[in-house]
Amino acid sequence: MLSDIKILIIYNPKAGKGKIKSIMPEVKKMYTKAGLNPLFHATKRRDDAYETAGKFVKKYYGNTVVSDRKNSLYVIAAGGDGTLNEVMRGVLDTGYDVPIGIMPAGSTNDFGYSLGLNGGLIDAAEKAMNAILMDECFKCDVATFNGKYITYTAAFGLFSDVSYATPQKLKNTFGHAAYLMYGAKNILKTRKVHAEIKYKGLDEQDGFAIISDTDDKKIDADLLLGMVVSAKSVGGFRGITGSGVALDDGEDELMFVIWPKNPLKLIKTLIHAVGMVRKSPKALKQAYDLTVDHGIKMAKIKEAKFTFDKPSAWSLDGEESEAQNEAEIKVIKQAVSYLVL
Repeated sequence: MLSDIKILIIYNPKAGKGKIKSIMPEVKKMYTKAGLNPLFHATKRRDDAYETAGKFVKKYYGNTVVSDRKNSLYVIAAGGDGTLNEVMRGVLDTGYDVPIGIMPAGSTNDFGYSLGLNGGLIDAAEKAMNAILMDECFKCDVATFNGKYITYTAAFGLFSDVSYATPQKLKNTFGHAAYLMYGAKNILKTRKVHAEIKYKGLDEQDGFAIISDTDDKKIDADLLLGMVVSAKSVGGFRGITGSGVALDDGEDELMFVIWPKNPLKLIKTLIHAVGMVRKSPKALKQAYDLTVDHGIKMAKIKEAKFTFDKPSAWSLDGEESEAQNEAEIKVIKQAVSYLVL
Protein backbone atom coordinates (compact mmCIF):
# COMPACT_ATOMS: atom_id res chain seq x y z
CA MET A 1 0.00 0.00 0.00
CA LEU A 2 1.18 3.53 -0.75
CA SER A 3 0.39 4.54 2.82
CA ASP A 4 3.20 2.23 4.00
CA ILE A 5 5.81 4.17 2.03
CA LYS A 6 8.03 6.41 4.16
CA ILE A 7 9.24 9.69 2.66
CA LEU A 8 11.28 12.42 4.34
CA ILE A 9 11.69 15.78 2.61
CA ILE A 10 14.66 17.66 4.06
CA TYR A 11 14.68 21.30 3.01
CA ASN A 12 16.83 24.35 3.61
CA PRO A 13 14.37 27.17 4.41
CA LYS A 14 16.90 29.80 3.31
CA ALA A 15 17.51 28.30 -0.14
CA GLY A 16 16.13 29.89 -3.28
CA LYS A 17 15.74 33.31 -1.61
CA GLY A 18 13.50 31.64 0.96
CA LYS A 19 10.98 30.57 -1.68
CA ILE A 20 11.47 26.90 -0.95
CA LYS A 21 9.88 27.21 2.48
CA SER A 22 6.72 28.79 1.07
CA ILE A 23 6.07 25.99 -1.44
CA MET A 24 6.25 23.11 1.02
CA PRO A 25 2.48 23.22 1.72
CA GLU A 26 1.88 22.88 -2.03
CA VAL A 27 4.29 19.93 -2.20
CA LYS A 28 2.55 18.26 0.74
CA LYS A 29 -0.86 18.73 -0.90
CA MET A 30 0.40 17.22 -4.17
CA TYR A 31 1.91 14.16 -2.48
CA THR A 32 -1.11 13.62 -0.24
CA LYS A 33 -3.43 13.73 -3.24
CA ALA A 34 -1.32 10.96 -4.82
CA GLY A 35 -1.73 8.78 -1.71
CA LEU A 36 1.64 9.55 -0.15
CA ASN A 37 2.28 10.98 3.30
CA PRO A 38 5.69 12.67 3.43
CA LEU A 39 7.40 13.97 6.55
CA PHE A 40 9.17 17.35 6.45
CA HIS A 41 12.31 18.63 8.17
CA ALA A 42 13.69 22.17 7.92
CA THR A 43 17.45 22.36 8.43
CA LYS A 44 18.77 24.66 11.14
CA ARG A 45 22.55 24.34 10.88
CA ARG A 46 25.39 22.73 8.98
CA ASP A 47 25.30 18.90 9.00
CA ASP A 48 21.66 18.93 10.11
CA ALA A 49 20.58 17.38 6.78
CA TYR A 50 23.36 14.79 7.04
CA GLU A 51 22.40 13.70 10.55
CA THR A 52 18.64 13.76 9.89
CA ALA A 53 18.89 11.68 6.71
CA GLY A 54 21.05 9.08 8.44
CA LYS A 55 18.74 8.77 11.46
CA PHE A 56 15.65 8.47 9.26
CA VAL A 57 17.14 5.68 7.13
CA LYS A 58 18.42 3.73 10.14
CA LYS A 59 15.04 4.02 11.88
CA TYR A 60 12.86 2.83 9.03
CA TYR A 61 14.99 0.73 6.68
CA GLY A 62 13.63 -2.81 6.53
CA ASN A 63 10.55 -1.92 8.59
CA THR A 64 8.37 -0.78 5.70
CA VAL A 65 7.48 -3.75 3.52
CA VAL A 66 5.38 -3.08 0.44
CA SER A 67 4.63 -6.06 -1.78
CA ASP A 68 5.87 -6.01 -5.36
CA ARG A 69 8.00 -2.89 -4.77
CA LYS A 70 11.77 -2.58 -4.90
CA ASN A 71 11.77 0.45 -2.61
CA SER A 72 9.55 1.78 0.14
CA LEU A 73 11.85 4.32 1.81
CA TYR A 74 12.86 7.66 0.28
CA VAL A 75 14.67 10.87 1.19
CA ILE A 76 14.26 14.09 -0.81
CA ALA A 77 16.79 16.94 -0.62
CA ALA A 78 15.33 20.40 -1.25
CA GLY A 79 17.93 23.17 -1.38
CA GLY A 80 21.30 23.92 -2.88
CA ASP A 81 24.32 21.71 -3.55
CA GLY A 82 25.30 21.72 0.13
CA THR A 83 21.92 20.31 1.22
CA LEU A 84 22.06 17.60 -1.44
CA ASN A 85 25.61 16.66 -0.46
CA GLU A 86 24.63 16.28 3.19
CA VAL A 87 21.57 14.17 2.40
CA MET A 88 23.52 11.98 -0.02
CA ARG A 89 26.32 11.41 2.50
CA GLY A 90 23.82 10.77 5.28
CA VAL A 91 22.11 8.07 3.24
CA LEU A 92 25.25 6.40 1.88
CA ASP A 93 27.00 6.37 5.24
CA THR A 94 24.23 4.10 6.56
CA GLY A 95 25.25 1.47 4.02
CA TYR A 96 21.71 1.23 2.63
CA ASP A 97 20.62 1.92 -0.95
CA VAL A 98 17.77 4.39 -0.39
CA PRO A 99 16.63 6.47 -3.40
CA ILE A 100 17.17 10.23 -3.11
CA GLY A 101 14.99 12.89 -4.68
CA ILE A 102 16.25 16.35 -5.59
CA MET A 103 14.49 19.71 -5.52
CA PRO A 104 17.33 22.03 -6.62
CA ALA A 105 17.12 25.60 -5.36
CA GLY A 106 20.70 26.87 -5.75
CA SER A 107 22.02 29.62 -8.02
CA THR A 108 23.41 27.32 -10.72
CA ASN A 109 21.98 23.82 -10.08
CA ASP A 110 24.67 22.13 -12.16
CA PHE A 111 23.90 18.63 -10.92
CA GLY A 112 20.14 19.06 -11.13
CA TYR A 113 20.52 20.23 -14.72
CA SER A 114 22.64 17.17 -15.47
CA LEU A 115 19.80 14.95 -14.25
CA GLY A 116 17.21 16.81 -16.31
CA LEU A 117 15.70 18.80 -13.42
CA ASN A 118 15.25 22.15 -15.16
CA GLY A 119 11.62 23.05 -14.58
CA GLY A 120 11.61 24.60 -11.14
CA LEU A 121 10.96 23.33 -7.62
CA ILE A 122 7.37 22.13 -8.04
CA ASP A 123 8.27 20.35 -11.27
CA ALA A 124 11.22 18.64 -9.54
CA ALA A 125 8.99 17.60 -6.61
CA GLU A 126 6.48 16.13 -9.07
CA LYS A 127 9.21 14.22 -10.93
CA ALA A 128 10.43 12.73 -7.66
CA MET A 129 6.85 11.81 -6.73
CA ASN A 130 6.25 10.09 -10.08
CA ALA A 131 9.48 8.13 -9.70
CA ILE A 132 8.27 6.96 -6.28
CA LEU A 133 4.87 5.95 -7.64
CA MET A 134 6.50 4.06 -10.51
CA ASP A 135 9.14 2.58 -8.17
CA GLU A 136 11.92 3.64 -10.53
CA CYS A 137 15.24 5.41 -10.01
CA PHE A 138 18.51 6.22 -11.78
CA LYS A 139 21.69 4.51 -10.58
CA CYS A 140 24.33 7.23 -10.54
CA ASP A 141 28.07 7.31 -9.95
CA VAL A 142 29.48 8.92 -6.84
CA ALA A 143 33.04 9.85 -5.93
CA THR A 144 34.99 10.00 -2.69
CA PHE A 145 37.43 12.74 -1.71
CA ASN A 146 39.89 11.34 0.84
CA GLY A 147 37.17 8.87 1.77
CA LYS A 148 34.33 11.43 2.00
CA TYR A 149 31.46 11.24 -0.49
CA ILE A 150 31.05 14.14 -2.92
CA THR A 151 28.04 14.56 -5.18
CA TYR A 152 29.60 15.86 -8.36
CA THR A 153 32.59 18.21 -8.03
CA ALA A 154 35.86 18.94 -6.24
CA ALA A 155 37.92 21.97 -7.25
CA PHE A 156 40.91 24.13 -6.30
CA GLY A 157 42.42 27.33 -7.64
CA LEU A 158 40.75 30.09 -9.68
CA PHE A 159 36.98 30.52 -9.06
CA SER A 160 36.83 27.39 -6.89
CA ASP A 161 35.72 29.43 -3.88
CA VAL A 162 33.05 31.58 -5.52
CA SER A 163 30.12 29.34 -4.51
CA TYR A 164 30.78 29.80 -0.78
CA ALA A 165 32.74 33.09 -0.73
CA THR A 166 30.28 35.16 -2.77
CA PRO A 167 28.08 37.18 -0.38
CA GLN A 168 24.55 35.77 -0.07
CA LYS A 169 22.96 39.18 -0.72
CA LEU A 170 24.84 39.37 -4.01
CA LYS A 171 23.64 35.88 -4.98
CA ASN A 172 20.05 36.71 -4.05
CA THR A 173 20.16 39.84 -6.20
CA PHE A 174 22.09 38.67 -9.26
CA GLY A 175 21.85 34.86 -9.14
CA HIS A 176 24.49 33.04 -11.21
CA ALA A 177 25.94 36.35 -12.43
CA ALA A 178 27.04 37.07 -8.84
CA TYR A 179 29.62 34.29 -9.10
CA LEU A 180 31.14 35.85 -12.20
CA MET A 181 31.18 39.28 -10.58
CA TYR A 182 32.90 38.00 -7.45
CA GLY A 183 35.37 35.87 -9.42
CA ALA A 184 36.33 38.72 -11.74
CA LYS A 185 36.83 41.03 -8.76
CA ASN A 186 39.28 38.62 -7.13
CA ILE A 187 41.06 37.24 -10.19
CA LEU A 188 44.22 39.28 -9.58
CA LYS A 189 44.57 37.65 -6.14
CA THR A 190 44.83 34.19 -7.70
CA ARG A 191 48.14 32.39 -7.19
CA LYS A 192 49.48 29.46 -9.18
CA VAL A 193 49.23 26.03 -7.61
CA HIS A 194 51.94 23.50 -8.28
CA ALA A 195 50.45 20.03 -8.38
CA GLU A 196 51.40 16.50 -9.31
CA ILE A 197 48.39 14.55 -10.54
CA LYS A 198 48.43 10.80 -11.02
CA TYR A 199 45.31 9.28 -12.50
CA LYS A 200 43.81 6.19 -14.07
CA GLY A 201 41.22 6.37 -16.79
CA LEU A 202 41.01 6.84 -20.54
CA ASP A 203 43.39 8.13 -23.17
CA GLU A 204 42.24 9.84 -26.36
CA GLN A 205 44.16 8.63 -29.40
CA ASP A 206 43.10 9.45 -32.96
CA GLY A 207 39.55 9.93 -31.78
CA PHE A 208 39.31 6.51 -30.14
CA ALA A 209 39.13 5.91 -26.40
CA ILE A 210 41.89 3.59 -25.22
CA ILE A 211 41.14 2.08 -21.81
CA SER A 212 44.15 2.06 -19.48
CA ASP A 213 42.90 1.09 -16.05
CA THR A 214 46.21 -0.25 -14.78
CA ASP A 215 48.71 2.42 -15.85
CA ASP A 216 48.97 5.69 -13.95
CA LYS A 217 49.11 8.84 -16.04
CA LYS A 218 51.11 11.69 -14.51
CA ILE A 219 50.83 15.46 -14.74
CA ASP A 220 53.32 17.76 -13.00
CA ALA A 221 52.65 21.44 -13.61
CA ASP A 222 51.79 24.88 -12.30
CA LEU A 223 48.01 25.24 -12.50
CA LEU A 224 45.49 28.05 -12.49
CA LEU A 225 42.59 25.70 -11.74
CA GLY A 226 42.03 22.01 -11.10
CA MET A 227 38.72 20.18 -10.97
CA VAL A 228 37.15 16.72 -10.94
CA VAL A 229 33.53 16.87 -12.03
CA SER A 230 30.65 14.54 -12.88
CA ALA A 231 28.11 16.89 -14.48
CA LYS A 232 27.07 18.35 -17.81
CA SER A 233 27.31 21.86 -16.39
CA VAL A 234 30.04 23.60 -14.38
CA GLY A 235 29.44 26.93 -12.63
CA GLY A 236 26.31 27.41 -14.71
CA PHE A 237 28.19 26.94 -18.01
CA ARG A 238 26.21 24.15 -19.62
CA GLY A 239 27.89 21.74 -21.98
CA ILE A 240 31.41 22.90 -21.11
CA THR A 241 32.43 19.31 -20.25
CA GLY A 242 31.39 18.08 -23.68
CA SER A 243 28.65 15.86 -25.04
CA GLY A 244 30.22 12.57 -23.93
CA VAL A 245 29.55 12.99 -20.20
CA ALA A 246 27.64 10.13 -18.59
CA LEU A 247 26.73 10.01 -14.92
CA ASP A 248 26.67 6.22 -14.65
CA ASP A 249 29.78 5.01 -16.48
CA GLY A 250 32.18 4.87 -13.53
CA GLU A 251 34.25 7.85 -14.70
CA ASP A 252 34.51 11.56 -13.91
CA GLU A 253 36.02 14.42 -15.89
CA LEU A 254 39.39 15.77 -14.80
CA MET A 255 39.77 19.39 -15.93
CA PHE A 256 42.76 21.61 -15.29
CA VAL A 257 44.08 24.90 -16.61
CA ILE A 258 47.81 25.39 -17.08
CA TRP A 259 49.23 28.56 -15.49
CA PRO A 260 49.88 31.06 -18.33
CA LYS A 261 53.61 31.83 -18.28
CA ASN A 262 53.35 34.94 -20.45
CA PRO A 263 50.70 37.26 -21.98
CA LEU A 264 50.59 35.21 -25.22
CA LYS A 265 49.80 32.04 -23.25
CA LEU A 266 47.12 33.91 -21.31
CA ILE A 267 45.45 35.08 -24.52
CA LYS A 268 45.62 31.54 -25.90
CA THR A 269 44.02 30.17 -22.73
CA LEU A 270 41.25 32.79 -22.79
CA ILE A 271 40.46 31.98 -26.43
CA HIS A 272 40.31 28.30 -25.56
CA ALA A 273 38.04 29.05 -22.58
CA VAL A 274 35.64 31.04 -24.79
CA GLY A 275 35.53 28.12 -27.21
CA MET A 276 34.73 25.73 -24.36
CA VAL A 277 31.93 27.96 -23.07
CA ARG A 278 30.50 28.18 -26.59
CA LYS A 279 30.65 24.37 -26.83
CA SER A 280 33.00 24.47 -29.79
CA PRO A 281 33.77 20.87 -30.92
CA LYS A 282 37.28 21.99 -31.85
CA ALA A 283 37.91 23.47 -28.39
CA LEU A 284 36.59 20.35 -26.67
CA LYS A 285 38.77 18.11 -28.85
CA GLN A 286 41.81 20.27 -28.09
CA ALA A 287 41.12 19.96 -24.35
CA TYR A 288 41.32 16.17 -24.52
CA ASP A 289 44.60 16.31 -26.48
CA LEU A 290 47.11 16.17 -23.62
CA THR A 291 50.11 16.28 -25.96
CA VAL A 292 49.62 19.98 -26.79
CA ASP A 293 49.18 22.88 -24.35
CA HIS A 294 46.01 24.66 -25.47
CA GLY A 295 45.53 26.07 -21.98
CA ILE A 296 42.68 23.86 -20.77
CA LYS A 297 43.09 20.11 -20.52
CA MET A 298 40.66 17.30 -19.75
CA ALA A 299 40.77 13.55 -19.20
CA LYS A 300 38.32 10.88 -18.15
CA ILE A 301 39.36 9.27 -14.88
CA LYS A 302 38.41 6.46 -12.54
CA GLU A 303 40.65 7.74 -9.77
CA ALA A 304 43.20 10.49 -9.23
CA LYS A 305 45.74 11.52 -6.61
CA PHE A 306 46.79 15.15 -6.17
CA THR A 307 50.01 16.11 -4.38
CA PHE A 308 50.81 19.76 -3.66
CA ASP A 309 53.98 21.62 -2.63
CA LYS A 310 51.86 23.63 -0.19
CA PRO A 311 48.45 22.84 1.34
CA SER A 312 45.75 23.68 -1.20
CA ALA A 313 42.20 24.71 -0.33
CA TRP A 314 39.38 22.78 -2.02
CA SER A 315 35.73 23.39 -2.74
CA LEU A 316 33.64 20.21 -2.45
CA ASP A 317 30.18 20.47 -4.03
CA GLY A 318 30.40 24.22 -3.54
CA GLU A 319 31.30 24.02 0.16
CA GLU A 320 34.63 25.08 1.68
CA SER A 321 36.95 22.27 2.74
CA GLU A 322 40.20 22.18 4.66
CA ALA A 323 43.47 22.72 2.80
CA GLN A 324 45.17 19.49 1.80
CA ASN A 325 48.72 18.45 0.94
CA GLU A 326 47.33 15.35 -0.72
CA ALA A 327 43.90 14.49 -2.06
CA GLU A 328 42.70 11.18 -3.48
CA ILE A 329 39.51 10.95 -5.52
CA LYS A 330 37.91 7.64 -6.47
CA VAL A 331 34.80 7.11 -8.60
CA ILE A 332 32.34 4.44 -7.48
CA LYS A 333 30.12 3.27 -10.31
CA GLN A 334 26.34 3.51 -9.84
CA ALA A 335 26.59 3.68 -6.06
CA VAL A 336 23.68 6.06 -5.40
CA SER A 337 20.05 6.02 -6.54
CA TYR A 338 18.26 9.21 -7.59
CA LEU A 339 14.54 9.72 -8.16
CA VAL A 340 14.66 10.66 -11.83
CA LEU A 341 13.14 8.75 -14.72
